[in-house]
Amino acid sequence: MEDQNAEKIDSLKLKLKSATKFKLIKETELLKLRNQERSLKDELANTKNEVELLMEQLEDIKNQISQTKNQISMIDICKISEKTKIEMYTSTLNNHKKGYEALFKKERDIIELRNKKQKEKEADEEELIRQKEKVITEKNEQIAKDAYAIEMESDAIEKECIVLRKRNNALMLRLRRKLLETESVRRRMRKVNIDSESYKGSGFKNE
Repeated sequence: MEDQNAEKIDSLKLKLKSATKFKLIKETELLKLRNQERSLKDELANTKNEVELLMEQLEDIKNQISQTKNQISMIDICKISEKTKIEMYTSTLNNHKKGYEALFKKERDIIELRNKKQKEKEADEEELIRQKEKVITEKNEQIAKDAYAIEMESDAIEKECIVLRKRNNALMLRLRRKLLETESVRRRMRKVNIDSESYKGSGFKNE
């Protein structure tokens, strides 16, 4: 009888030891799961902060694009205004040139008539013609220089517009990259949420 009781006690001790060991294993697994859950929560918080930062950067890029568009619009307006001024100035120069040519022709006709009547003053009259031709030539050269300067200024404005368009294209490229990065973050967040739900469900089953 005592032997049977001893065997039962030994059997119960073994079962208790096995149950205690099983309990320690489950508690260890539970602690690991809780640590994983805490780590995932921290990662989710960091991801949320990164997404908020990306959204702020995206808003800044939108503002920069808007400012660039406004600058391009102002440059286009200035370009049209400058083009109008150039056309008016060119027209004025051409009118002055025609006026000088008409005046020169008139004076030359008068001089030729006088030369016919006064051959003794031929040398003086020819010198006067040469002087006036020199003045007109110098004025024509100045007109040509002014027109060239205006053309160069127009080219500079055009180059500036090209630079601004390139800068705008670069900003659009950066915006597309940021949008792609944001989409990547969203996919990671969805994956993290799915993994988190999976870990939580696994923890509840073990308990």
